[in-house]
Amino acid sequence: MYSPARIASTIPSMSDSRLYSHLLLPKGHGYPLFHPQPFDDVPLEARRTGTQIGDVGIITSDGAFDVIFNICRAADDPLNRFGVPEGFEQVVLDAGDIAAQEQHHRAGSHVSSTQLSKRRLDVNATVEGNIFIPLGVGAIVEVSTASKQAAVLLLPDGASRINLRRLKRFRDYALKHAQHWYEFVNGDLERMVDSGDLYLVTGCDKSSSWSVAALDNHGEGCGISLKLKACPAGSAAATCTWEWETASSFANSGPRPRVGEETWEAAENQTVFLRGYKVAVRPRSLRKSSISKVRSIVDSKSSDILCKTASSRPSISSTGFGLRSASNFFRRASSGPRDLESLEEISKPFHPGDAINAYLLESCLDALVAVTHDSEWISVVNAVSYFSSYIFLLIPGYVERNDARRRWRVAQQDPGQVQACGFL
Repeated sequence: MYSPARIASTIPSMSDSRLYSHLLLPKGHGYPLFHPQPFDDVPLEARRTGTQIGDVGIITSDGAFDVIFNICRAADDPLNRFGVPEGFEQVVLDAGDIAAQEQHHRAGSHVSSTQLSKRRLDVNATVEGNIFIPLGVGAIVEVSTASKQAAVLLLPDGASRINLRRLKRFRDYALKHAQHWYEFVNGDLERMVDSGDLYLVTGCDKSSSWSVAALDNHGEGCGISLKLKACPAGSAAATCTWEWETASSFANSGPRPRVGEETWEAAENQTVFLRGYKVAVRPRSLRKSSISKVRSIVDSKSSDILCKTASSRPSISSTGFGLRSASNFFRRASSGPRDLESLEEISKPFHPGDAINAYLLESCLDALVAVTHDSEWISVVNAVSYFSSYIFLLIPGYVERNDARRRWRVAQQDPGQVQACGFL
């Protein structure tokens, strides 16, 4: 297996956002967003709160989350400004359905792919505790690492965490409605998203301030060093924010409030990590002509599920992350870095759930829908104590070695004769 650092170092053309996600996914907090700020066209209320449980959207190529609709809001809610899919049903949650943790990430903390050093360089260089306090014009913080490659998330004000407790309710909802979601997004909205792109949010980490960076140092010098400086925030001279000293695509800071939003005090609307279900569907043209009866394979052996040979699996490709291209890519990856140039063929953001869903749809030929929650690939990371972006390679062996933990299902539901397969 190859570590994310070794993988990324062989690919000079990897985008900053992709490098960032590759290196921080192993930390197990969920999907790291390189651009945590809400989109400008999101309704004001949603901009003030940021990502919400029940949001359905896509992770963009530059590492932002584009919300399309929310299943926990009414069909005519301002957040559902594009409309809602056919068969839309609002999911009503109780207060106890959401687990909230304030300051899950403490103020002044960071999440990084490698060991990181932080120090003040201004007159307050002896400050203890939160190195980002006090904040005033002229304050400077140096961030350095001995590694030649690093992804860094700095949280001057910390970050809170929310998670849905009733995961089964969202899983079953996604299995039932997934095909209508894609018909709506690609039909009515003409988004041209690929199967597997849609993301149903069940949790997130949000902050009121952040700085991110993703660097791959190909120079002769060792290590990486960056500096953050305190700058006036907009026209409010008494307010400051942290900015990277060197303006570049590989580093960013926020929030960047729009006019009228400067008065929002410590609004935790900046989403630094996402958690949820990745949802994929099988293209209609490649579905089996006959519909099988309902069958449960929760208690089946992995050998009964994974009995299909590679030659009998469908060859599915698309303009993006097709099933065949995904499976071939991840299988070829096992031979080492010499095959990694194929990474450049995949332009969309990498998410472990995409590989797992591709595997599920190829292994469960009756399935029309596949869903995978982030907790599943995070559990793989925790179980094997290391992470490879080629998580696809781990799935068959992981399933066979963990029959007691494996929870698979193939189900047929009415209406629509929807069949589903997924980690539950």
